[in-house]
Amino acid sequence: MSKAQEIILGKGLADLPFGATRDEVSAILGDPEEVDQIDLGDEESIAWHYWDLGISLNFDESENYQLCTIEVASPEVILFGKQLIGMRRDEVVSFLDKQNIGTAKPETSRGVMYENVELYLWFNGGELAEIQWGPTEDALR
Repeated sequence: MSKAQEIILGKGLADLPFGATRDEVSAILGDPEEVDQIDLGDEESIAWHYWDLGISLNFDESENYQLCTIEVASPEVILFGKQLIGMRRDEVVSFLDKQNIGTAKPETSRGVMYENVELYLWFNGGELAEIQWGPTEDALR
């Protein structure tokens, strides 16, 4: 994954579709550098971390452990043709509000979400540090 990867909202990352199995992901990215098992109370989630790539992937029990959430911190990743990681919060929100994906809602002091497309943005020191998104209703196979 050396070239810029494009986020496809609701669908996945350019070569990582939501709904992929762990075997399919492993065939594309290789083995993760770290694996976390997370108890969400009513279900389990498994997180695969590829720290060198700046990407984390989540596989939830309720989705038969298929890929259901992607988080990226890599500046090479693009959304709507633009590299957003490292941009200031107001610039990111202004740009995304013009993309026909709904309006930004503050999630926390460091986060913004776009509910319509399952997109979450996490800021650190006023700059975009991480983009997280999941499938829209029809994306999981």
